[in-house]
Amino acid sequence: MASVAFFVTAHGFGHASRACAVAQTLARIAPDTRVELFTGIPQWYFSQSLKEFGYHRMDCDTGPIQKDALTTDLAATLKKLDEDIPFARKRLDSLVSKLQRLHCAMVVCDIAPLGIAAARDAGLPCILIENFTWDWIYAELAARDPNFERFSSFLKPLFASVDLHIQSTPVCRPTTSAKQVNPISRSPRHSAPDTRKALALDPDRPLVFITMGGVPQGHPYVGSLETKFSGIDFVIAGASRTEHRAARNVLMLPPNSIHYHPDLVRAADVVIGKAGYSTIAEVFHAGCPFGYFV
Repeated sequence: MASVAFFVTAHGFGHASRACAVAQTLARIAPDTRVELFTGIPQWYFSQSLKEFGYHRMDCDTGPIQKDALTTDLAATLKKLDEDIPFARKRLDSLVSKLQRLHCAMVVCDIAPLGIAAARDAGLPCILIENFTWDWIYAELAARDPNFERFSSFLKPLFASVDLHIQSTPVCRPTTSAKQVNPISRSPRHSAPDTRKALALDPDRPLVFITMGGVPQGHPYVGSLETKFSGIDFVIAGASRTEHRAARNVLMLPPNSIHYHPDLVRAADVVIGKAGYSTIAEVFHAGCPFGYFV
């Protein structure tokens, strides 16, 4: 059985969500193809969307280190980049051997450059799926710290070396060499009324869904949601270890909630959150108003 390796950044859940959507489509059109996932995203996240896959937990990315969902730790990011780049020969050789043992015929990267380097060394075709790449991010950060420039310069030709470059809109830096496609997202499974019923919410009350893309973030405003907006229900994703009510009108969900994120977006009257890719794609397909942080 042929396999396709997916190397997925662990920088939030958005890239993993997009990879799941691609893997779901692959399963429909090529059901005999096995998916092998290389990522730091926990296995449970993929189990929400995919029935069968191989899972290989590893740090395969060079993304920024976050203090919280909206703040980058520049010093920690530079330290990590200095440790990881250039990629160690021993690490690449080990990955090549693993790809061969798993009978991988292709590599798909969202946006983990280690997978591109491993595919190149293994002689495998590589597909890059992105709406931004780390070389672009680090070129921007170089304005704040010039030390980022050498990492941007290292990664830029690596991202340009792929066999097929797909940009899923909205794109941060469009390029004529890439094929642009519509926003990629997982499809909802349940209707809005069914999801609200599962959440034990009144179907006639307005619902605001707050999501920060899988990166930990404090929510000190919860008390104000009850005192100032008592006529509105709020559901906050990834905000606690367990599902519970933080206030009469505020429901907190754990990161590994039983409620499917695309269903929560579909059930909401408004979504508020970090402008991460998967959230943007899901609100686009749901036709839901979106208030966002950048």
